[in-house]
Amino acid sequence: MRKPLVSVAIITYNQVEFIAEAVRSAAEQDYDPLEVVVADDGSTDGTADVVLQLAEQYPKRVIPLVGGPNLGITGNSNRALAACRGKYVAFQGGDDVLLPRKISAQVEWLERDERRVLCGHDVEVFDSATGERLFLWSERFGLRRGKGAAPLVRRGVPFCATAVMVRGSAIPASGFDERLAVVSDWKLWIDCLASGGQFGYVDGVYARYRRHEGNITNAYHEVRQDDQFVTLALVESRYPHLVSSCRRGRAELLRSAGTSAFRRGEIEFARAYFLHALRQARRPFVRPLGGILLTLLPGRLAAGLVERFRPNTGTRALPRQ
Repeated sequence: MRKPLVSVAIITYNQVEFIAEAVRSAAEQDYDPLEVVVADDGSTDGTADVVLQLAEQYPKRVIPLVGGPNLGITGNSNRALAACRGKYVAFQGGDDVLLPRKISAQVEWLERDERRVLCGHDVEVFDSATGERLFLWSERFGLRRGKGAAPLVRRGVPFCATAVMVRGSAIPASGFDERLAVVSDWKLWIDCLASGGQFGYVDGVYARYRRHEGNITNAYHEVRQDDQFVTLALVESRYPHLVSSCRRGRAELLRSAGTSAFRRGEIEFARAYFLHALRQARRPFVRPLGGILLTLLPGRLAAGLVERFRPNTGTRALPRQ
């Protein structure tokens, strides 16, 4: 029986140091049929040239999308997605590395049940300069299984973005929502699961997430935060059955924003965020209540408690360039 076509969508921008390793890690997967769509967002450092060279080395696998205008993260993600023809689509950052058997393992999981829509796995986060492991994704954020979009709305994405494979038929025709500048993957996963499909993961570490100074997660703090709140507003207006989950999700975002403000020393902002988190939750909400209490403690004591009891769940992972 012929296996289904899988597409790997890679977005890249000025990643000449990393793009070759990233593309090779996808193109050399032990799975067939496979296509690796590499969308360059108008790089100026030679990344596009490397992509073209890789397309020559892997003529039946690597599909280069170069020479187009700079569209930004979400626009470039849609440029890649539009060229994907696979029954399943995997997503990869242009500086991340896929490990052997990733594609095979995820396809096997998805093929077992048509109700399965989104599959993830564990990821090793590593320091680019030294190659050393910093932590496993599951150690910081956990991996989750569930049904429908409500768990994602309430708690954020369940997997690192470069760990995700999605059933192509569940992806909306509009793709990534271009009203979101940076955090567009969270909204896409919600859209894919809004009709009630299942999400889960395969055991094992099947990718490496590179940490370096150029990570998107190191920049655009305010844009990321804005995108997160806008995402909930868009979901709330589009999916009536997710309104209550959006309220819970907004409470968690406000609590997270309060924690960030507290760490920056913006005590009044932090207190306001925590108060609004309590109002959104509609019922006693231990974490924002604890945040309010922190803002009333002496600085050193409060800072020490924040580090000691740093939350270990929930994150909004980004599609990165």
